[in-house]
Amino acid sequence: MAEIENVVVVRFTEASDAYRALSVLKQCDAEGRIALGSAAVVERTPTGELRIPESTDNIGLLGTASGSLIGMLVGVLGGPVGVLVGWGAGALMGGVFDLDRAEKSDEALSALGRAMPPESTAVIATVTEPAVEVIDGEMAKLGGEVTRRPVAEVMSELEASEEAAEAAAREARRTLHEERKAEVAADFDERVGKMKETLHIS
Repeated sequence: MAEIENVVVVRFTEASDAYRALSVLKQCDAEGRIALGSAAVVERTPTGELRIPESTDNIGLLGTASGSLIGMLVGVLGGPVGVLVGWGAGALMGGVFDLDRAEKSDEALSALGRAMPPESTAVIATVTEPAVEVIDGEMAKLGGEVTRRPVAEVMSELEASEEAAEAAAREARRTLHEERKAEVAADFDERVGKMKETLHIS
């Protein structure tokens, strides 16, 4: 079976199990059973924000995931846009926040976001897997629920989300500019009208 590069989210009921799972992933990497790119324990708060209390880089040392795909995912899935659209890019693409669609969507970001509901703890990792049974089996021993999507799909959706966000920002700036122009024009007309009244000009 060909090796596949995936983003894997493993959700746990107990935070301590997530930290144990991170250690198990490091061990699997050290044994050559998987190739661990980057990984982090992620906590989602009751209000939907994501926090990374601990992370690991590709050599298994504690570090930061902020500059990696994991960091980008945390930024998107834990941001206000991610919360509004049910943690998916699909509803954002048309500029319409369709929560029902996002909750049922099988798109990568929607699926990964749903795997980390509020008040949950998870391990999120980029891995190259020769077989899904390795991670599925090890995480099952710890009571973890595994969700995975190909890295290529995740990257495509992240790029699409970025493009949509930039388009929305451009439209917001354009609308603001038009409103300001209208306000200036209205103010000018009002001032001219007052001048005409003062000077008795019809």
